[in-house]
Amino acid sequence: MLDLKNHPQRDLLEKELQQRFFPALQAPCRICHWMLTLSPASRSHEFQHLQQLAHQYGVALLDGDVDLNLDLGNVMLRWERHSEFSTYSFIKPGQSSGFEDPLSFLPSLDWFNPLPGQLFRVVQLQILTGAEQQTASTLFAAEHCMSSLLADGKARVWTDFRKHPEGAGRMLLLDDGLSPSALARLVQQLFDLGNYRKLSLLGWPISRQTLSQLHLLEQQLSDITQRIEQQQGSDEQLLREISQLSAQTEHLIANNSARLDASAAYYQLTLDRLKALREQQVDGMMTLQDFSERRLTPAFRTAQSVQSRQRSLSNRLGRSTELLRTRINLQLERQNTDLLASMDKRVRLQLSLQRAVERVSVVAISYYAIALVDKALESLHYWWPTLPLESCRSLSLPLVVLGVSFLLYRLHRHHQLSN
Repeated sequence: MLDLKNHPQRDLLEKELQQRFFPALQAPCRICHWMLTLSPASRSHEFQHLQQLAHQYGVALLDGDVDLNLDLGNVMLRWERHSEFSTYSFIKPGQSSGFEDPLSFLPSLDWFNPLPGQLFRVVQLQILTGAEQQTASTLFAAEHCMSSLLADGKARVWTDFRKHPEGAGRMLLLDDGLSPSALARLVQQLFDLGNYRKLSLLGWPISRQTLSQLHLLEQQLSDITQRIEQQQGSDEQLLREISQLSAQTEHLIANNSARLDASAAYYQLTLDRLKALREQQVDGMMTLQDFSERRLTPAFRTAQSVQSRQRSLSNRLGRSTELLRTRINLQLERQNTDLLASMDKRVRLQLSLQRAVERVSVVAISYYAIALVDKALESLHYWWPTLPLESCRSLSLPLVVLGVSFLLYRLHRHHQLSN
């Protein structure tokens, strides 16, 4: 044993690599493949039910397992869990003269009743070791029947991509020398191809609905942009309208982006499965590749167009909002400039008034100062009779005025320097 410390995800990842392998198949046999879509909340309910079922047959279904093989007696059950759906494949040995009722594959008619989810796809597959094309063609709608060689010519498939009276799709596979494990891989690829192909179309109804909403939103943005250009309406009202339009656009993107992204991912998975089939064309017959390109590619391009238009609309709304905010900011700056100019004018007026008051205050202060000096001179004259009272009074007037003026000048100068 190695003493090295294991990575915490080592065992989990190794287990993941060993999962999702379809059990080996031996032709002839029949398979009914059921696909159910599930919400995240119903996953635990499904898993608990399958754990109880596996326990009844002596099989342990552990947390983290995403597949299960159960021998139910006359039928083999293959269960797989995927991100938003689960598949149930019921495998019966031997062949049948035609396609049966899908319910005949189930252990009981109400077998699916305890399980959550919604039925999304049902397809029957017959695997034969020999069949004639004429016999195979009679089982499918002639105008929709397609056929091609798979696995480098070691198998051939027939289908018509239609739901037949028994309520399921039909596929016929001719095994021409594949090993049991290779046949199992081919069957799994065919089932995955059909599942991913149909899941990729879930974005198509949303795309059509979104296109009409996008057209309306783009028209509203065009009207708002025109009003901005022609300066119609107040900027505040225009900003409210464009903000509401932005909120509607982001809400639309949030509602459909997950589904459209998932559709794009399923489309790419469909192309990957087509490539893995190593398909070869049969003269005069449509291939799986032809059908997928004819039906899926337009829907995929439409979804891409919707996402592109959504991003473009969001960017245009951002630019329009920025343009309107810039214009509002310029108006605010202009108003601030006018306000500052008005305040400066008021300050100048207040300064002029203050200087006028200072001039008047010089006279008032000088008046009271002269009165005080006069009283002081009278007091001195009483104690000093020889003091020339009138001369001192005449000399005190200009001295007091000059002193008061100088004092106010010094105070005004000090205030300017401190500011």
